[in-house]
Amino acid sequence: MTVKKIDLHRAGRATQQSLRDLNEVLVLNVVRERQPISRVDVAGFTGLEGSTVSKIVARLLDNEFVYEEGVGVASPNGGRKKRFLHLNPDKAYAVGVELGIHQSTVALSNFSGQILGSAVLAHESEPQVTIEALARGIRKMVQSCPDRGRIKGIGVSLIGLVDAREGRVLAAEGLSWDDVPVGSMLRQALNLDLPMYFENGARLAALAEIWFGKHTSPQLQNLVFLDISEGVGAGIVIRGQLYHGFLNGAGEFGHISIDPNGPACSCSGHGCLEVFASDHATVSRYLELRRRGGGAEPAPAVSIEEVVSRSSGGEPPAIEALRQTAGYLGRGLIPVIYSINPEVIVIGGAITKAWEIIYPEIRRVLATQVTRFYASHVTITASTLEDRPGLVGAVALVLARAFSVPSLGW
Repeated sequence: MTVKKIDLHRAGRATQQSLRDLNEVLVLNVVRERQPISRVDVAGFTGLEGSTVSKIVARLLDNEFVYEEGVGVASPNGGRKKRFLHLNPDKAYAVGVELGIHQSTVALSNFSGQILGSAVLAHESEPQVTIEALARGIRKMVQSCPDRGRIKGIGVSLIGLVDAREGRVLAAEGLSWDDVPVGSMLRQALNLDLPMYFENGARLAALAEIWFGKHTSPQLQNLVFLDISEGVGAGIVIRGQLYHGFLNGAGEFGHISIDPNGPACSCSGHGCLEVFASDHATVSRYLELRRRGGGAEPAPAVSIEEVVSRSSGGEPPAIEALRQTAGYLGRGLIPVIYSINPEVIVIGGAITKAWEIIYPEIRRVLATQVTRFYASHVTITASTLEDRPGLVGAVALVLARAFSVPSLGW
């Protein structure tokens, strides 16, 4: 099933046979995005008749999708006081899984996308060992749920090139996995009567930003999420829908060559964005700058978090290493802006903790190499999500089905 966020401004009214279901989904989406909201305001926003909204809200209340709380001021003409609608966070729950190279995270979320509990699982990279660790974590989250009967599914964020339909990792360099059937292995290990959904982690981060991100436009429909970590991955959302490409490989912006004469990349190319802008590249650049500057040699295991911390303390090599990374990111975003033309580009990863260094340099590069029209109409921001975007996206992969068409079958 394709998960697509409704564009509330373009959805309009449904007609004929599908009227009831479509309008219920429309109203539920409005409540979720604009809560607390009154019936009158729902009618005004959707264009539905007041009586229709009242009937829909009554059904949503009966089925516990929403609840009423709070009373507004009466209208000047003496009408009734407004009663405000809220999404019911206890309507449903979802388990989210974020697969990592050395450790993974499993979490339980309510219907509002709030993470209620999580567990970090250390594991080896061998597939069967990893699957068994994930299964233990999932069972723990299921057992911790306040109402297990309301768990609507398990969303799993995977690494690398993914067949989302089957939950198969076709290729994941970091794990040295090739054609691993994660979906069937996990179903067998769990033996739970719960639907499972799978997707690439960078795409799920993009989905999380669309559904739960704190952006200025609540109707955000076109977005690119750039995940900066051990590699550089991306998720693309077009008209509210994840874009996969022909071979499920859309978003491999980390392998855009920004310097054909640059260092070799794992993809067999040269000068790829990933070679210059990954966390490993930033740390290596920092160590080299330290060496050139004659500073005391830091411990070999310096992390990207440590580089960011040192930049906050004013250490010049750390600041310069991050500034150069941002410059490479700016160059890598040029073809993204021209080819995808997104409304928003979100950057995620540890380097965003140094946003005061990263953002100005990205903008400086774009100002010199992207036409003013395009550069001025794209918003570039750090991830607005406090929790790990891939994990939140795994939760959204389950919950978003209640807000899509067809839905409300829970």
